[in-house]
Amino acid sequence: MATPQKIEILRDTQERIRDVRGLYLADFSGMSVEKLSLLRKRCREQKVQFRVIKNTLLKRAFNDRGITELDPFLEGPTGLVFSPGNEMSPAKILADFAREHERPRIKAAVVDGRLFDEKAIAVLAMLPSREVLLSQVLSIFIAPMPQFLAVIDATLRLPAVMADVLAKEKQKQIQEPSSNL
Repeated sequence: MATPQKIEILRDTQERIRDVRGLYLADFSGMSVEKLSLLRKRCREQKVQFRVIKNTLLKRAFNDRGITELDPFLEGPTGLVFSPGNEMSPAKILADFAREHERPRIKAAVVDGRLFDEKAIAVLAMLPSREVLLSQVLSIFIAPMPQFLAVIDATLRLPAVMADVLAKEKQKQIQEPSSNL
């Protein structure tokens, strides 16, 4: 039987994950309270949410949103990590923290509707953010532009330069016969 408290937790979770594109499950067992607090602090600094919710409530919240891929990973102590703004931030935070402290272990994630296991998440964590990738692609498109514009500019200047050279030559020819007299 659902208690009012569980119903409220379920509603709150459903509301929080409604528009989130990346949901990460982490096993935080074996972590001290101090390290867990440090992880939560890092998450807050990056506007990432870390929630510990009963697996049955998480499963219901996920299933109501149509996410069933994470059901097999909802066993044991599970932390839900997500960011409303950036779907890759949680992967970076969890991977960096795990490298430093050997915990938490990332169980699985669903990013843009695709399931990722622990190894795939480690690869995702090494990728630059979406904004950095977009700026890199943009710089590739923009890089040839100055050279292209220089060629166009030179092509447009060529007739003017040639006319100037011809005018100077004519001026020279006009001045030379008069100096011989």
